[in-house]
Amino acid sequence: MRTLGIIAFSVACALLLTLFSHIQDMMKYIFSLGALYAGIQFFRRYDTKGARIVFVILSIVLYFVFTLIYAFYMFAKTGEIPNAGM
Repeated sequence: MRTLGIIAFSVACALLLTLFSHIQDMMKYIFSLGALYAGIQFFRRYDTKGARIVFVILSIVLYFVFTLIYAFYMFAKTGEIPNAGM
C-alpha cells in the first residue's frame, strides 16, 4: 500500500508540473501550487528518507515522460514540434 501511495503522489505531481510547463496563461500557477500542495502532503504522510528520495526522483522522471508524451501528441496533431514557453 505504501508503494501505491508513493506512485500516486508522484504521478499527481508530475502531471501538475507538466500542465504548469505547457499552459501559457495565469492559470498555470494554480497547477504549480497544486504540485506544491501535493508535495507537502506527501512529506507529511511519509517521514522516511528513502520514501522521500524515491518520490522526488520518480516525480522528475515522470515529468519528463509526460512532457515527451505531450510533445509526441502535439506533433501528431499539428505536425509541428511544440516549443515550451516561446
